Amino acid sequence: MLRHTLTLLGAIIFLQVPIAGAQSTISFPEMPVDSRTARVQKQAEEVYTRGNFERAYFIYRNELTPIGDKYGQYMVGYMLLTGKGVEQDVVAASAWYRLAAERGTTEFAQVRDKLYASLNSEQRAASDRQFIELRKQYGDLVLLARAVEQDYEILRSRTGSRLGSNGSSVRTVRPDGTAGTSVDYYGQVERRMKARLTYISKHTNIDILHLDASSTGVSRIEERVVAALDRLD
Repeated sequence: MLRHTLTLLGAIIFLQVPIAGAQSTISFPEMPVDSRTARVQKQAEEVYTRGNFERAYFIYRNELTPIGDKYGQYMVGYMLLTGKGVEQDVVAASAWYRLAAERGTTEFAQVRDKLYASLNSEQRAASDRQFIELRKQYGDLVLLARAVEQDYEILRSRTGSRLGSNGSSVRTVRPDGTAGTSVDYYGQVERRMKARLTYISKHTNIDILHLDASSTGVSRIEERVVAALDRLD
């Protein structure tokens, strides 16, 4: 089964370059929000609404921005811009706005462009440097690279999974205790990983085609992504 997983990964990787080249626009493969993240998002909003800005900033900055929460990244920028809960820093605010807008969300792009246009040349250069560093830590491509590695580990370990080693289907259970529909769990993971690899290939020009289909090869994706992001587009 492990050999099958490696072979499958190789096939997935092989498909990336042709697919990336054939599509002019590839949408961001969303990463599902789990229940804990949803609670943290709600907590941050409630704390901010109560006027406890220092606590709200801490939550946005340390719990939501590292997992790629774009609204959280925007709020860090906004609070830096306005000096709410943190010392005012227009340059840092600009860098965070740019990170929040990397998926092209209209509202975030508008505030990013407006703030950047208001900076002088020295401030813009500083914003550029800070944005590059933020993107290498919390940007979508880096987070996707880490997610690909997690997907790979799920597929690699499927023989030892309590979900069953003879197939990839998982039977759901309804609230009343009766059996529900079957879910192609590993198939979903494979498709998810493929979408993530396609997006990475499209936006970095990394040669996914020749990536070593092994744990070492997959773990190097993040390293290659970070290297590709060490410059402005």
